[in-house]
Amino acid sequence: MFPRSVTCGKASLRHAMPIDLASVDRRIIVADRSGAQLPYSRGIMATSLLATGVATEEAYRLASLVQDFLVGSGQTALDAERLLSIVAAILKQDAPTGTSERWLAWRRAKRSGRPIVIVFCGAPGVGKSTIATRMAVRFGVTSVITSDAIRDVLRTVVPVGVLPELHRSTFELIEADSPLPFLGFERQANAVAAATAAVAQRLASERRSAVLEGVHLLPGAISKAIAKHPARPIVVERLIVERDEAGHRAKLLRRAEAQPLRAGERHLSELQAIRSIQNYLVRCANLNDIAAINTDDAGLATHDVVDEIVQRIGDAAP
Repeated sequence: MFPRSVTCGKASLRHAMPIDLASVDRRIIVADRSGAQLPYSRGIMATSLLATGVATEEAYRLASLVQDFLVGSGQTALDAERLLSIVAAILKQDAPTGTSERWLAWRRAKRSGRPIVIVFCGAPGVGKSTIATRMAVRFGVTSVITSDAIRDVLRTVVPVGVLPELHRSTFELIEADSPLPFLGFERQANAVAAATAAVAQRLASERRSAVLEGVHLLPGAISKAIAKHPARPIVVERLIVERDEAGHRAKLLRRAEAQPLRAGERHLSELQAIRSIQNYLVRCANLNDIAAINTDDAGLATHDVVDEIVQRIGDAAP
């Protein structure tokens, strides 16, 4: 099944067939940088590979190749740096082009100690929540903050008389016949984005990374809000768009059927207002040099985000 030899230093193994082992292999002990000794875990290795953008099945296949190599070469104890070189060599040979380089770059980014904040903005119903959740899993980020949740909290403490826009749905705030059709939406978005940025700043102070998502996070807003934070967080923003109106309608219809409590029928009836919000967000993204990702290209988002994170670290290096 694996006819080629994998060579890492002096060890070489010709794979005849994969070895079916438990996720945690106690025959292989890895010493981390702190000196702690832990058994090799195929699951942990596969999880780390998800950040490169490979599919889950491919990540586990590659992690199994690493495990097979270690067992076949008779290496029962090794340090983290040695494991690093072995994994990089196997990825170079058996993974899609660029996977090895992206994995090494992502490890350097994590070791920088700088918190990473990934922001997904987009109109209602384009798939922000799905992409944000998947991205958080791939990057091992445990804090996923939605602007809708922040807005709900603000509604409990900010009276209607103080900020009436806060107590209405985003699409209800669009006044198509007004000379300033997005004024109400901007007022709501600015309030919610400011509160969301405060949460991101708190997490950054604790050196914790986060994924933020929501229609209220106008492109460029979070980057500007936390630009001077002493932890120097790496902020990567993307606008999620559904360019095909029929596709957008289909997504809202599926959500209305699967999640009836989210008022999907109202979203469907206000599709044109929602599409106008998307057009407004696209203009904001263009003004702030924020890239847009069509929902059909979501699979490429991981590569794109990792590459920008690594670039930001490189640009900040002395």
